[in-house]
Amino acid sequence: EGSPAAAAGLKAGDKIVKLAGRDIRNVYDYTQALSEMKAGQAYEVELLRDGQRLTLKVTPAERK
Repeated sequence: EGSPAAAAGLKAGDKIVKLAGRDIRNVYDYTQALSEMKAGQAYEVELLRDGQRLTLKVTPAERK
């Protein structure tokens, strides 16, 4: 709760398949996409939830 992911509507069990224009096939793809994202800028995240593909917008926050 209170995270940028939660604010964007992501839920436990969602499988991220695309983040910030990058296909996510494994944890390395995910880590690379996260490292390229800038705080305060909105990015699209595509995910699979209950067999359906959804697209949400997530805005990363500054690390504390």
